[in-house]
Amino acid sequence: MIFVAVVYASMLFSYSVVFKSSLTTSGGPVTMLELVEASETDVPIEVLEKIIVAYVPVNSSLSLNKKYLLNLVKRRIGDVQARIDDVPVVIEAKPVESTTKGSEHQTLTNEKLREIILEELKGRYPQGTEFKLKSQVGQLLDHDSYSVSVQIANKSSPFVKVTLRKAGRIVGYLLFQYEAILLRNIAVASRKIEKGEIIGIKDVEYVEYNVLALNKVPVFEDDLPLLADKVFSKGEIIDMRNTKDVPIVIKGQFVKAYSRVGGVTVSILAQALEHGYVGSVISIKNIDNGSIVKGTVQENGTVIVLEVE
Repeated sequence: MIFVAVVYASMLFSYSVVFKSSLTTSGGPVTMLELVEASETDVPIEVLEKIIVAYVPVNSSLSLNKKYLLNLVKRRIGDVQARIDDVPVVIEAKPVESTTKGSEHQTLTNEKLREIILEELKGRYPQGTEFKLKSQVGQLLDHDSYSVSVQIANKSSPFVKVTLRKAGRIVGYLLFQYEAILLRNIAVASRKIEKGEIIGIKDVEYVEYNVLALNKVPVFEDDLPLLADKVFSKGEIIDMRNTKDVPIVIKGQFVKAYSRVGGVTVSILAQALEHGYVGSVISIKNIDNGSIVKGTVQENGTVIVLEVE
């Protein structure tokens, strides 16, 4: 009964996620929220918004493996179910523009205009994003209707155009350039980190940055530990594109290794001489006699020996 209850509870609290096959977005960081089908995903929005999966410059594209995306979600929320296939999610970044028509016979004040612009911008950005006005061209003229156009080529610099009309004719424009600011604490190397080292919480410090202005994929506390795939200098932002998942077997770790000799399975204690992921062939050292053999890493962290010396 206890076992059944545990299984039922696990199923009850398991989340599900469905990834899109493609996404068209503006240039800059891409969040997990943009990559999922909202109507078929029950992972909380606030979790998905905080996962930055890629940086895609404007007028470029990127393909991401669904298994990689699922692992990013699992790091944050645990058990998640998803349909995984070999078809990648294709992200295309290009300038995005949309226009909202204002009500007829409605005029704007400067205060009302600011409210409308901020409402338009906030609907296109993650929660918590602030907007700082950098420049303004034009001023309010006598009008009886208006429309607001938002253009985003890069997420950090949205552009807003307000068109003023009087009796159906255009009488003027107002142009606004904003800076979009989303402050997050991201991981920065607190020491020099060599390629192949495991990056843990003691190897980084967290510094507040505007993640929308970064051209890197930042690492947050929930993302660690990771394996460094390059040398990071002290003070350098950890870019997730230059990391890997921590392997199931770590170099120097003691593991159980199994070999089959004459129909009999023999187990030994060995030391891993290199990192190993599931299915990887690595070299291990027999603790008893010092011999070095190769074996395949299993899901449970053991190694099946391929040869016996």
